[in-house]
Amino acid sequence: MFATSLESPRRAFSFPGALWPNGTLHNYVTAWAAGPWLHYFANSAGIGLATTGLVLITSLLAAYALVFLPHRASGIIFGIILATMMVPFYSIIIPDYLIVKDLGWLNTYTAQVIPFAANGFAVFLLMQFMRGLPRELWDAARMDGIAPWGYLWRIVVPNIKPVLATVSIYVFLLSWNAFLWPLIVTSGPQVQPIQVGLANLLSTANGTDWTELSAAAAFTAIPVLILYAFAQRSIVESVSRTGIKG
Repeated sequence: MFATSLESPRRAFSFPGALWPNGTLHNYVTAWAAGPWLHYFANSAGIGLATTGLVLITSLLAAYALVFLPHRASGIIFGIILATMMVPFYSIIIPDYLIVKDLGWLNTYTAQVIPFAANGFAVFLLMQFMRGLPRELWDAARMDGIAPWGYLWRIVVPNIKPVLATVSIYVFLLSWNAFLWPLIVTSGPQVQPIQVGLANLLSTANGTDWTELSAAAAFTAIPVLILYAFAQRSIVESVSRTGIKG
């Protein structure tokens, strides 16, 4: 993709292919001028951050309640959460769309965030880490008079930062790469994310300049690469701090 984005259309599809690309940036200039990319970037970033924040809140509270505040129905609830992971998304697109339509959310940011505000895999992952915390921490906190809400924020959250970082990356990338659902529920570039913007470039291109499309795909992938670079450092630091606290 990156090599093709630096080639001319004729050279990109010549045979035999060249070992090194031309190094021309013309495709990037042309692709950038073909659409409101800054707006697409802002849309994807905002949708991703909102979705990630909601998933962290809902998953953290659900996992904490199931692990530390057990109820006779906890097993059933956990089973239902696991069952949601077994339902293919494509099988519920139509009912989801009808619900969003009835709520008047079509062509809004809300339609791209709220349906993904809960994530069964995130709950499952957080529960496994919480179950690994020593039970003595819970008993000591109760003896010191720390309420369950205080135990969550003062003990649990600092000790599960690595998995919180992992969940954040996982959810944000899912949102950033989302294509089919935003394509269905949006109709204008005002609220469309970057992947739909990339598809718009493909559908409006006259004869499809694949080198230009490769350039657009390349600069849409740059934020993901930057996120990986920073997230790796964050996870390592979180693991180190967790080890010291333990």
